[in-house]
Order: sequence, then structure tokens, then C-alpha cells
Amino acid sequence: MKFETTACFTGHRPDKLWEGCGRDPAALSEARHQLQQRILRAVDEGYTTFLCGMAQGTDIWAGEIVLSLQEVFPELKLVAVLPFRDHGEGWPREWRMRWRRLRRFCSEEVVLSPRYYQGCYFARDRYMVDRASRVIGVWLEGSAGGTGYTLQYARKKGRELDLVLLGGGTASLS
Repeated sequence: MKFETTACFTGHRPDKLWEGCGRDPAALSEARHQLQQRILRAVDEGYTTFLCGMAQGTDIWAGEIVLSLQEVFPELKLVAVLPFRDHGEGWPREWRMRWRRLRRFCSEEVVLSPRYYQGCYFARDRYMVDRASRVIGVWLEGSAGGTGYTLQYARKKGRELDLVLLGGGTASLS
């Protein structure tokens, strides 16, 4: 995996995506479309490896987009980065099925811990940012949590950020 051609994903879970889109299905669809445009831009700029944290919402959307693009760009690799082995197993049925399908078709899988521990999600996020030159994501500007943490870490590490901003804001990570 080459740092210069590797990107990773970050973004919100379904509830925060829904909130960030004003509970408007058309806005949610547009956010997913904008995510696809950012992934396509990365592919056009030579990115071939995409690290996916495999979380509900943005991560799974992004992984599904990369898989669909493999039909046209077979050189693309999707790497599942799991914070712990059974991550995803206790989710609602729809998300669990999407997670399993995505996991099955990934080019590679990295499991960072055999079991859950406090802080394992942050460790996963740092692992991905440390190995990627670009972070592609969906962010409700100003929101705290894992996405905000990951973006702060990426900025500190000097990574390029390519974000879909929800709520009509601009990227401000001070």
C-alpha cells in the first residue's frame, strides 16, 4: 500500500447523517452523491487504495461506492480496517448484512484487536489516517465525536481533507 495513493474514509453514523441533512431524503441522497464525486476525484488523481473503517453510515456508503467503481476501475482496492474482530455483529439486520457483504468483497482486511476495548475506535481512526495521504469524509460542521476527532487528527498530521459538509457550513477544524 503506497501512502501517496491511499485514502481513508471518515464520517457520521446514520442518525447524525439524517440530522445533518435536515431529515430530508433528497439531501441525504445528495450527500451520498457528493461522497461518490469525492471518491471519483481521488481515483482520477491516482488513488487506488481506500481504507474503510466499516462503521454504519458514511464508511459503509463509501465502501459500497468503491466496490461499484471496481467494475470500471479494477485496480481499486478496498481495505476493511476493523477495530476488533466482531465489530458489526450486533448491529440492526440491514446494516449487518451490508457490513458482511462489504467485508466479503474487500481486497484485504486488517483487524486491530481480537476484542472491543475502550478507545478501539480512535485507534482504528488513527491507524487509517497514519497510512493515508487523503481523508475523504462527510461532516456536520462543528460536531464532536469520532468524525470530529479523526478530522482534527488528520489536520494535525497534515493530511489532505476532501469533505462533504452537511448543514451548509465550511470546513473549520480549529
